Amino acid sequence: MGHGCAHGFPAVLFAQLKTDGGPVTLTDHDTSWIASVVGVMGIVGNFISPILMTRFGRQKSHFISTIPALLGWIIFIVGNTVPMFLFARLLHGLALGLRTPLAAILVAEYTEPKYRGAFLGTFAISLGMGILLSHLWGAQLTWKMTAVVCSMFPIISMIIISLSPESPSWLVSKGRFEEAKKAFRWVRGEGVTQNEELNKMIQAQEREIQIKQMKTESDSVQKSTWKGYVRTVIKTLKSVLNIFKKREFYKPSIVAICMLIVFEFGGAHMIPAYGNLILQAVLNKDSLNDVAWQFTVIDFLRTICAFLAIFLLKSFKRRTILFTSGFMTVLSLTAVSVFMYLRNASIITEGWLLDTLPMLLMILYTLSFCLGLVPLNWVICGEVFPLAYRSLGSTLSTSFLTPSFVISMKTAPHLYSLIGVQGAFLVYSATLTVCLLVMYAMLPETKDRTLQDIENSFKGVKNVDPEDCIYKQQNYILNVTTLYLSYRFHGTFTAVHYKFLSGTNRVNIVFDCETASLPYPGSKTVETLKYPLFILYL
Repeated sequence: MGHGCAHGFPAVLFAQLKTDGGPVTLTDHDTSWIASVVGVMGIVGNFISPILMTRFGRQKSHFISTIPALLGWIIFIVGNTVPMFLFARLLHGLALGLRTPLAAILVAEYTEPKYRGAFLGTFAISLGMGILLSHLWGAQLTWKMTAVVCSMFPIISMIIISLSPESPSWLVSKGRFEEAKKAFRWVRGEGVTQNEELNKMIQAQEREIQIKQMKTESDSVQKSTWKGYVRTVIKTLKSVLNIFKKREFYKPSIVAICMLIVFEFGGAHMIPAYGNLILQAVLNKDSLNDVAWQFTVIDFLRTICAFLAIFLLKSFKRRTILFTSGFMTVLSLTAVSVFMYLRNASIITEGWLLDTLPMLLMILYTLSFCLGLVPLNWVICGEVFPLAYRSLGSTLSTSFLTPSFVISMKTAPHLYSLIGVQGAFLVYSATLTVCLLVMYAMLPETKDRTLQDIENSFKGVKNVDPEDCIYKQQNYILNVTTLYLSYRFHGTFTAVHYKFLSGTNRVNIVFDCETASLPYPGSKTVETLKYPLFILYL
């Protein structure tokens, strides 16, 4: 809710300073910078956040992210100049940048797959509630008193965070398995499914620890000379580049980036900040005060849609919601634009149409956008990244959110002046269409699927029926009658095929994973492999 208040507060500030006067007179240049400067520090926060998450954990990082939000409200309370307003917004932007990668990861790691979508959908509820409350308080209180009330949200957040446990996934990643078990049972409870998920997570991390140990031993030998250091640096750079080449990384990144662009240019932040200006143009009113109740209606609809979206996320597939909502949003934005062009050309002149149709179209736009695209932004960004690259992928994708935020918020007033609201809506419709087409081609269905299943979809790996395929761990000892080995060698092992007879069944085993240790008779231990061990009965 604190974020929603920060997004809704500029509309309160601008309206009161322009209508009632105040300690400072704002120009269009001032308002565009105050609204958009949040994104500047947001970029910085995006890159600091994964460092904090990795080093200090999710809980401490979350606590740290609330501090600049609180300081920003304090500066609004005591400040009376444009530079002070900009400084306060920069602090809010830092808090936004720190929280954006963190929030979706926290929810994804704390919740069960069947509840994950609903919990991620609460982001839209809290955002909508915060915007609504800031506008309601701003209608009754001065902008300084509104800032005082809004400052309560960071304080409440600090108290709640202090009472919450650390993320079990982060504890597992640090090898703190006993603490992870306690935290996991605190947030998930105990049960067969929960224990199975926890055990898989711990086993996967134990394999990762073995991989790191082997690589560390290898690197320590190579680093004995300066040439070894150079080779190590080159190897590190190559490994980073290889991450970007992996389908399970670049495909989710593209999807998340497109989703965030749709979120911004669809109006998630422009409507709360410039909604009264937009409504004034769409409804053809003379003053901002003439659209006060219409603005409140839009705020209420946004909040109601956020609640309804939770039920939609539980009942319908992600792709169905995404593309239905996307199509209707593009259609409604285009319809508003066409109506305004026809009205300006005096083609539509009927009084009842001029009075009712524009508000109905704005309601249709709000319903279309807020029922699907707004909540799905957080859901999809929280689901698509694999655990190994979650911090990096989340940071990369959200680093596009803040530039999109700055561009959309900074250019909006100038677009409204140059080509009108109707022209700006056409630009936004075209942007949304391109991004939706990209996601249509690349996004798999994610509803009620584990994060591992989603990762496999991006990899192109099909889930195998347990009755047809038996998964075994890397140190599985094979009792076989006859064992044959063939391999392809490209500098390192890329694939190792085992064929053997076991009873009456002919069995093929194919390894292709980054590391595994499997001793076999009369040869060295294979250390460079690529996928988990599958035993296929043919």
